[in-house]
Amino acid sequence: MNYSEALSFTFQDKDWLKKMAIGGLIAFISFYCGLFFIFGFPLVGYYVGVIRNVVKGEEQPLPDWADMSKIFVDGILGGIIFLVYFVVIGGICALLIVSVANQYMPDHEKALLITLISVFTLLALTVFINFGLIQFAATDNFGSAFSLPGIFQLVKSHLGEFLAISMFSLILNGILLLAGLGILSPFTNFWGMVIQAHLFGQCAKAMHPVTTAVQSA
Repeated sequence: MNYSEALSFTFQDKDWLKKMAIGGLIAFISFYCGLFFIFGFPLVGYYVGVIRNVVKGEEQPLPDWADMSKIFVDGILGGIIFLVYFVVIGGICALLIVSVANQYMPDHEKALLITLISVFTLLALTVFINFGLIQFAATDNFGSAFSLPGIFQLVKSHLGEFLAISMFSLILNGILLLAGLGILSPFTNFWGMVIQAHLFGQCAKAMHPVTTAVQSA
């Protein structure tokens, strides 16, 4: 992964300030006005768009907000991907926790098992949701986000890269949250989201070399 490119590519776009300002404003309204259900879709769509553009090898990976209809549709489809995996994996987690809670065992063992289940569930949600979004963005095929054989193959081949990107993004967004001093954090963390999308785009490009080669030809 080229982390320096992910950190700097934003500023190579001649319209970077406008694009980032619009994205930050949408994130601001979404967060502080409690309208994430509506304004969250464009953010998810932009995330998908950056991944797709990196996979395609676009010179300027930042999508143009003028194509709002495409961004919004990508966001809705991305939201469905998120919801499906959240319901399925979260539901399995809930059943496991209920099962453990009803077992006859010491309380400290129950607490340990429930903690382990919760951590594993959080990791599974992060992996499957992001790999689903990557599959969708890289192939332009909504159904590929739910192709479990394909997802498991990607997890097997690229889990190390995924975890490295996730850890880097977690640390970066924590720093950007502090740098934003609360009120400006939606703007700084939108940039963090774009950086993460670029890194996952690089990962997706390695996952889909045939697709990339065909599109570049």
